[in-house]
Amino acid sequence: MTIKALLERVRILDGAMGTMLQEKGMPLGIAADAWNIENPEAVCAVHAAYLAAGADMLYANSFGCNALRQKHGQYPIEALVGAALKNARRVAGVLPVALDIEPLGALIEPFGDLEYEEAVALFAEPIQAGKGADCIVIETMMDLGEAEAAVRAARQYGGGLPVLCSFSLDAKGRLLTGADIPAICAAMESAGADAIGCNCGLGPEQLLSLMPVFLAHTRLPLLMKPNAGLPIVRDGVAVYDMPPARFASAMRALLDAGARMLGGCCGTSPAHIEALKDALTD
Repeated sequence: MTIKALLERVRILDGAMGTMLQEKGMPLGIAADAWNIENPEAVCAVHAAYLAAGADMLYANSFGCNALRQKHGQYPIEALVGAALKNARRVAGVLPVALDIEPLGALIEPFGDLEYEEAVALFAEPIQAGKGADCIVIETMMDLGEAEAAVRAARQYGGGLPVLCSFSLDAKGRLLTGADIPAICAAMESAGADAIGCNCGLGPEQLLSLMPVFLAHTRLPLLMKPNAGLPIVRDGVAVYDMPPARFASAMRALLDAGARMLGGCCGTSPAHIEALKDALTD
């Protein structure tokens, strides 16, 4: 599938997975990826709820499938990725399924001890295992060098699938390691990403103020998958309490501002995606 074909089919992405699985009984501290094998029915039920809500594409539950994240896990990366894609495809049918790739959990040089080539190899493992995906989504990136390593691995080992890279920014439009939106856009165009955008970190209202900067520095399609507002700490736990209607209204503003693909991250649910679909079809 090409990025052009993907954009012709996909406008609404899905929402959060981990919090939904916790509602289905997954204990805190358990890796959600393991439930692809241990409780596939629960994973499929979450996928099905997002599909019923109006999502045009499902993210496979493969977010933590890399060797560093799984160093204490009991399942091989290939088995976890294969199960994640099988579950998503079982629900999605002919709709697109994304292989979901997350940060490695360790900073690469010069901010950490992980070498760049080692990072590429770590990203390559789940990407090579991702047979059957329609695209590769690299998300929640907080370091530009790591994002470049992930996109390079996706380009080299992803079989020509579209590569979408999504960043977690602060309210000023900067990554944890300091890069700003102009630098992100330039680096991702050079690396060969097919679309870029944001997820996690911020709510839709905060992302709206960053849209003009993105549009001024790239012609790549933009995807926005924000949290359900900014977190509120209650009893030591981050809570996201933006109601679906307000979320959907803010997301409609992102669409009007130029975003091409829209969905939800932390705190979102099928109710948020359903409200989003309604807002986009009014």
